[in-house]
Formats: sequence, C-alpha cells, structure tokens
Amino acid sequence: MSPSTVPSHHAAVRRVSTPLPVSFVKLHAEGVRDVSLDIRAGEVLAFVGGNGTQNDGASRLLRAAAGLDHPQSGSVLVGGEPVRRTDDRCSWAPRDADLQPTHSLQANLALGLRKSSSASEGKAKIAELLDLTGLHRFAKLLPTDVTAEIVRRAALARALASTPGVMLLDHPFTAVEGAARTVLHNVLQTLHRALPTTVLLATNSMEEALRLGDRVVVLGRSVAGDVSEALSICEIRDGQRKR
Repeated sequence: MSPSTVPSHHAAVRRVSTPLPVSFVKLHAEGVRDVSLDIRAGEVLAFVGGNGTQNDGASRLLRAAAGLDHPQSGSVLVGGEPVRRTDDRCSWAPRDADLQPTHSLQANLALGLRKSSSASEGKAKIAELLDLTGLHRFAKLLPTDVTAEIVRRAALARALASTPGVMLLDHPFTAVEGAARTVLHNVLQTLHRALPTTVLLATNSMEEALRLGDRVVVLGRSVAGDVSEALSICEIRDGQRKR
C-alpha cells in the first residue's frame, strides 16, 4: 500500500495497535472450500472474486475471520489463536456502512471505541480519526445529511476506533464510484499508515485490489460455479506483480 503523509502530532495521542497475523486452515464453509492461507501481520490482503453478494466467497472468508460465521470444518486463527464469536481483536466494516441514522458522524465513531477506553482516550482517538479522514466539518451531521463517500469515510474511521489487530473490510466502497472512490482509497491508505493494522479487503475490482493490496488473492470457481476452491495469489512489490 502506498504511504501517505500523516500529521506528526498523532504519535503523541494514539494508542498504537499491534497488527496480528491471520491464518485460514483448511477452511470449508458456505461459499468456500479447503482454503488455507496465511496473512502476515500488518499487510493489506485483497480478496477478488465472487458474485458481489452477501454470500460470495470473499465475504464469507471475512465473516469467518470476524467470528460472525462458523465454518463447517477447518479454522481461522488470529494471532495464532482460534477466532472467537464476534472477536474483539478484529473490527468489521460491512458493505452497507451500517451507521446509526439518528447519531452524528462523531457519535457513530464513538460507538467503535473500546468499552475500556477512558473519556480522555476516547476524545483523543475520535479527534485523531476525524483529522485523518477529513471529517471535522461533517462531525456533527447525521449520515442522512452527507454523501455516500462521507458515510464511507466515517465507516472506515469507526472500524479503527477500537485500535484492532485486524480490520475486515467487506466491499467497503460499494455505491461509490469515480473520483469519490479514489478519495476513499486515499483515506484508507492514510489510515493504514497512521494506525497500522492487518487489513483483509473483499472487492470485485482487480484495479482496486492492485492499488490497495500488498497481495491479491483471486478466488476461483468449481465446475458447479458456486464454490470457491482455487486461490491465485499475486504479490505486489514496487508496482510489480509476481505470481
């Protein structure tokens, strides 16, 4: 992922996250079969493939890592330990953003804070995220009062409010296209540089995956057409691809 400039004062206020590795071990679940894959701590891995619906293979892998779905067999390890139901080591950003419509954007960010955060820690974290995402002038507005691109910025920020070891992004830029989508790419890059974490991204866009990912995993299809059974992995290094 390309680095972006981060204001130097953030180093003084943030609680630094510890990126965690993720491993899929012979995972067999609805939409995916026999997936084994290791994701390095701190890397951005993009999954490409599937039909773009809630039940596609890429989304299913992310849901298993979040502890939202239970595999039929195999396992998911985060930091070398099995995933727990609704694992708080991972944050989840769904494709519909899922912001509370009656809460301001700032209040929505606060919902992502750890319950153990003190008032001062929470205030500093929210201020940092508003700064990094350029949301200060929208902070008091409701999600219904801003564009889809601004809503998606807030969803990305909320996913990092808990300082997770892993951030799971399920088609996070859905319904945003053109220049606005490029803005969101830049926001994600800025956030990842400022608040390092392991990122798993599901997308249907190879161009997006190549721009944002350190590696790209392309999910293949069986003859039946409904099971992801093959993984083609592209390594991204200095703008070059290596399979």
